Amino acid sequence: MNIKENVVIHKVFGEGTVVDHTDNYLTVLFNVGEKKFVYSDSFKNFLKAKDSELNAKILNELAEIERQKIEAEQEKKRFALLERERLAEQQAVQRTPKVKIYPRENIAFKCNFCDGGKTAESIGFNGLCSDEIIRHNVKVKRPSCSSDYSPCKKYYDGEIKSYDELKEIVSKDYDNFVCYESIMLRDWKASAGIAQTGEPMRLMKVQVNSLAVLTTRLLYESDENRFIFAVFLVDETYEGDTREEGYVSTNSNYKIELTPTEAKELKFWNYYFCANAPEVIKFGSGLHRYLSDEQAAQILRDIAEVKKGTAQEELAQEFFEYFCKINGIDIESIPQNNGALMR
Repeated sequence: MNIKENVVIHKVFGEGTVVDHTDNYLTVLFNVGEKKFVYSDSFKNFLKAKDSELNAKILNELAEIERQKIEAEQEKKRFALLERERLAEQQAVQRTPKVKIYPRENIAFKCNFCDGGKTAESIGFNGLCSDEIIRHNVKVKRPSCSSDYSPCKKYYDGEIKSYDELKEIVSKDYDNFVCYESIMLRDWKASAGIAQTGEPMRLMKVQVNSLAVLTTRLLYESDENRFIFAVFLVDETYEGDTREEGYVSTNSNYKIELTPTEAKELKFWNYYFCANAPEVIKFGSGLHRYLSDEQAAQILRDIAEVKKGTAQEELAQEFFEYFCKINGIDIESIPQNNGALMR
């Protein structure tokens, strides 16, 4: 059904005229300007046709589309189940070892604080750290910072004579700079890191459409004040092996960076707790923690709230609703936060 040139009503923007309707998208002209919406989602949540008959037809059409999607998904699951059973039988006959399948989970990364590129609007993680941060991270032996290959370590040891010289060296080969945190918000990529034993760490449970949560704490602050400074929806993942650590990244539009002021409102321990020691508020030596869909949804819900009144308000709300939709989460039933700080 093409509803171009029809009048629709938006909960916030009021009446507008549909000026374009192609594939699954609508473009509506309101008094405040043009807005683009996903056709199916918008009429469930934000829009309705001014003509009641047309609105009923639209809702009936969307209900039929949803029914067909559900049937297709059920058929897909049935086929997948039959295929898994067939493969299991084949493996039993061949006596091949079973491959362990991990359930999909979301992930929170423990990131060393990087103030490279820090402004009033950006927390950092996009450039060379300040002199103070470099010296601190090398002194406390942060793995990437204190590596013999690190230019920051060479600067700390006096092989590189000045901070200006260090900046010049790094700028010539910034793509290969040893500290992945310094390009984290440029490339939107997070790595599992290197264990204290020197072995690359693997990411066993992260899959496409998992939520990646980037956390850090300011210099000299306790882990109780660890905050979330960015999130993104994973669309590429590498489990890792004995030579290279696992990583996740994204090229999608579903990525949000928080300003320093916003980030301090999103304390990580408001959402997460260790099941074996729920009273402990410390990340420890581990470089990442897995989160449930419920915890991930709580984080996205609160980011949408924090972003109200900003340029990213619409994206934050869309991100939250999309994540809930693809994971079958009822937005109205998401419980209150239950992290270690809330107990």
